[in-house]
Amino acid sequence: MTIDRRKNFIINIIYIVLIIGIVYIFIKHILVLVMPFIIGFLVALVLKPVINFVSTKFHVPHKIASVALVLLSYVGISSLVSWVGVRFVILIKNSIVRLPETYAIQIEPAIRDIFENVEKASAKLDPMMVQVIQDIAASISQSTGSVITKISSTVIDFISSSVSFLPGLFLGIIFAVISSLFFAIDYNKITAYISNRLPSKNSGLFTEIKTMATGIGFQYVKAYAILMAVTFSELAIGLLLLRVDGAIEVAALIAVIDFLPVLGTGGVVIPWIFIELIQGNFPFAFGLTVLYLLITVVRNILEPKLIGEQIGLHPLIMLISMYVGVKIFGFVGLIALPVTIVIIKHLYDNDKIHIFKQETDL
Repeated sequence: MTIDRRKNFIINIIYIVLIIGIVYIFIKHILVLVMPFIIGFLVALVLKPVINFVSTKFHVPHKIASVALVLLSYVGISSLVSWVGVRFVILIKNSIVRLPETYAIQIEPAIRDIFENVEKASAKLDPMMVQVIQDIAASISQSTGSVITKISSTVIDFISSSVSFLPGLFLGIIFAVISSLFFAIDYNKITAYISNRLPSKNSGLFTEIKTMATGIGFQYVKAYAILMAVTFSELAIGLLLLRVDGAIEVAALIAVIDFLPVLGTGGVVIPWIFIELIQGNFPFAFGLTVLYLLITVVRNILEPKLIGEQIGLHPLIMLISMYVGVKIFGFVGLIALPVTIVIIKHLYDNDKIHIFKQETDL
């Protein structure tokens, strides 16, 4: 019996390694290639109840309802993304373009004043230190100026060169829209065809995984909608207390950016804090820092808890899977790895797979 258990343990380990390898290869190399079609299927899946309702309620042909709703959905999403993207790019570009001027007018004089005060204080103690401090001040001023100029030119070049990625992005969007139309129009035919091609014993499993993945997707949307609302509320209250012009609009913009890959709240607030420090607005910079720390702490506490509760994972497991997913797969792993774990757990709990389960003697 011990030997059989060891064999089963080794087989299970190999099985898990193979699953992890397949998931890794799919997410890392294949997912990007099929992403437009996955997006197309998900859009059609989400719109399916709405399409059926409109078609039945208003006696509109199914194809016309599908095309109209898919196109309206993409127009709405693209409008929101375009608004956020344009506002963010303009904000960053204007800040970078003004950086050399800000340095010349505000930063350099501030550095000069600091070192002049240090020179006066040190002259009273040791006159020999004055020349050393003057040399250090000149070196720091020159180095800082060149760094500021380099950062400004580098960021502007990056923004300009990023335009070269637009054709590929635009092509992906076109394929996503077209695939959404095809999926929405013939959703039942396509899913039935795939289900019929599977062995009879796996067709039910396919349907179960599809239903479960759909449910998880909606739960993710619900959880992140709550997080976005919490972040927006914190930002709106904080910026209103700090008397920022257009606080509600700025809070809404940052709350949307918070859920974009890489950027997050810190992508806007941290540069904002540094700019205010450079300009000498220390109380305002301190207020922004406190607000950012509050948002970060609340987000890190709520995110694993909310999403874990919605999809059925313990917050600690959710936190670990999100961290590992981001580290291995990037932003996609933030969602893909927890979803994969939930699906495997569900199949395991319902005896669809038998990892580490040993047969007991009767």
